[in-house]
Order: sequence, then C-alpha cells, then structure tokens
Amino acid sequence: MKHRIKIKVPATTANLGPGFDCLGAALSLYNEFEVKVLPTVGKKINVFVEGIDADYIPKDEKNHFYHAMKKIFQKVGTTIPSLEISIKNNIPLQRGLGSSATAYVAGVVAGNILCGEPLSEYELINIAAELEGHPDNVVPCMFGGLCVTTLVDGEVKFVKLNPPKDLAVLIIIPEEKIATEKARKVLPEKVSFVDAVKNVSNVSLLVAVIVSKKYEFLKFATVDFLHQPYRKKLMPWIDNVFNTCLENKALCCMLSGSGSAIIALYKKTQLEEDFKEKIWMRLRKFVNCKVEILFFVNQGVIVKT
Repeated sequence: MKHRIKIKVPATTANLGPGFDCLGAALSLYNEFEVKVLPTVGKKINVFVEGIDADYIPKDEKNHFYHAMKKIFQKVGTTIPSLEISIKNNIPLQRGLGSSATAYVAGVVAGNILCGEPLSEYELINIAAELEGHPDNVVPCMFGGLCVTTLVDGEVKFVKLNPPKDLAVLIIIPEEKIATEKARKVLPEKVSFVDAVKNVSNVSLLVAVIVSKKYEFLKFATVDFLHQPYRKKLMPWIDNVFNTCLENKALCCMLSGSGSAIIALYKKTQLEEDFKEKIWMRLRKFVNCKVEILFFVNQGVIVKT
C-alpha cells in the first residue's frame, strides 16, 4: 500500500450556457490534497485545511475527500486505515466552480491508489458522479478538457474534446455564495416546447463552434432558456455583469454552474496586461466581486506518490 499521495484537481465550469447538466470544462485553478496513512492502531482521521473558505470545509468524517475515499474502501471490501489529510483549497465554495467535485474526484482516486488500484477510471468516475449528483463537473475534473456528458441507465457516458487554446476565461466571483440546492429550487418543473428546442439548437451550435473555432457565433450559441432566466432572481446583478463584459470585448458570457460565478470568454490577444483591473473597476459598481483570468486545461487529475 502507498503511504503518501499528493493530488491536484482542476476547477471546472459547467453548463456552459445552454449545456445544462451535460457540458463541463476544466480550468487552470487547482485544489490540492495530500493524504498520509498513519500507523495508529484503531480508526483515526486528522484533517487540516488552508486556503479560501477553509473554515467552511468539514474536518471530520463529513469531509467530501474523506467520504469519497471511504466509499472506495467499502467498494473494495477493505477497512479504511487511520489517515492524515491536508487540503489546500484554492477554489471558492458555492460559486459554481466545481469545488465539491474536486474533493470527490481526488478522494476516489486516492482511495483507489491506497487499495492497490483495483478499480478502473471508468468505475471511479461513476462513483464520483454518484457522490456529486451529476457528471458534468466530475468528468472534466478527472480527465480535463471540454466534456460532453450524459447518464445512460445510471452510468456515465462522455466524449472529451480538446479545449480551445486561443481563448481565455474571465471569471467574476461574487462574494455571495449560492448553494446548488438553492439554485435548483428556483428551476421550473416544466419548460415550453419552444424553449426546449431553442436550447437543443444552441447547445448543438456551441459544440460545433468550439470544434470549428467559429467564435463569432459564441454570443448566440451560449444563450440559455432552461436555467439562467430562472436563476436571475438569485443574482440580480447578472444582466449588468453580462452587458459590461460584452461591451468590453467579451465573446460571450455565461453563469458558471449554478452560480454565483460568471464566466466571460475572450480571445487571448484581446487581454491587455492591465485588463483585469480595468474590468474589475467597472464590475464592482454592480456587485462585490473578485476577477480572475484563467485558461482551459486539457489535463485533469495530477497525482504524485
């Protein structure tokens, strides 16, 4: 058994406009996890967390990373040993950037390594998706890239696309957190046939735009009719943020996951050195926020043993 493992897992942005619960992409922001097997007799767990929102991350058996590891040991039929877990949290919680997905993915990967790697990546991603509730975040966490995902008879199916290298991702991160459960509750039980057709059309166009690099269509292809219009009531600043970014060279704007973060896509060549400061000065008129410039990444989990 390995006795020490370090894992880095990328943030993700899901939905990507009309790709509700089916599109997700990995970003160049990482949570870091380290686990050590302790020689202690009897079950023991020590969890240390530093970084963004560290005070809100459980430091006992409710910790997502530990819970996912335990799930693997149960699956394999082995007793989980005493562990020391260290987490450096760089991805803000409840902003739609896949923070919980990183913990579940890192946990199943670490657990599998500690058990001697009896499970395949496909088995691990299904366990992580079950823990997370849907696959659009965990798949790009695990494999990187831009992933088209679905569930077929409860099993994850996906296709990974190479992400665009010539685009940058401007992330607007409001101070206000929005839990996924709260964002789900504002969604309607039914939508009109017309809106459903529009969304199918746009998500199809969006995938074609990414593959063909016809970025002039992004503004239209990322318009959503299933979730963003209903989630606006939780984020009254959203239209002003969208308009500000679009007026400042953004190709498109989207809610990241269920929010509260918003992403705007730019051509890398459009981002001047002081652009982040300039756009933040404009955006802060509408919402207290931070602004970061990230990039799509093609690699998911990074493991050191």
